[in-house]
Amino acid sequence: MLPENREYTIPREEIRHLDITDLERIERFKKAGYGGNVSDSLWSLGVCDTVLSQRFKALRQGMQLVGRALPVKLHTLSIDTSYLPGESLDKFYEDYLDGREHPQKIMMRTVASEPDGSILCFDCGGDMQPAHFGEMSCQLAYAHGCRGMLLAGNCRDTQYVLKMQDFPMYSFGTAPNAFGGWIVTDVNVPAMLPGHVTHYVTIYPGDFIFGDNDGVQVIPKDIVDEVLLRVEAIYEKENKQRQMLADGMPIDQVYAEFGVL
Repeated sequence: MLPENREYTIPREEIRHLDITDLERIERFKKAGYGGNVSDSLWSLGVCDTVLSQRFKALRQGMQLVGRALPVKLHTLSIDTSYLPGESLDKFYEDYLDGREHPQKIMMRTVASEPDGSILCFDCGGDMQPAHFGEMSCQLAYAHGCRGMLLAGNCRDTQYVLKMQDFPMYSFGTAPNAFGGWIVTDVNVPAMLPGHVTHYVTIYPGDFIFGDNDGVQVIPKDIVDEVLLRVEAIYEKENKQRQMLADGMPIDQVYAEFGVL
């Protein structure tokens, strides 16, 4: 469904917007958000088709992946067998590109040209043979404002990625080999990543990504702030409820005041 065709439970003119930066959005989502209240906020707006596949796993528990989606499409590339193991593939890519700029450079330039707070979202086309991203690429992206990675493929160099201060990585798996044959084909265009309740979820440039221990969700860009405000309201309400429960509120009173928890 195209963003402009999506229907919500409230009129579009009632959707709230905040005059804040994406880095501020990220911090507020990290403080108040978790998978459940993000999902409930989306559901209250009529959105239930943006949960991503359970195959996406964080490199470690406790990571929060929050930021503005920068989708990237990859394509499997068969390496010419004349390039034998041990030989540099630079000549292969030079021949393949035939004078065109390397698309990974275009991708990194896009990261650098946009406001801080992007999340690289890789559509790998189902290719699971090589590692598609490594720590040095993470370092380069982070230095230019990227704040995480959503990878429908493999990552590598994970012991060093885990040492980075603030670069959460969610992927389908890990692999040590970079060889195998793939190349970036499109940057900052809609991409389709495997979904949980739908076969695929289309991620549009500027959508927001929210991932934690429960999984990863896409927040359509036109309701990011509306979702954030609803998440914060749930957070405040539930903190009060938690204290009441901890103080021993009687069961009947709990259900009378809060409903089904």
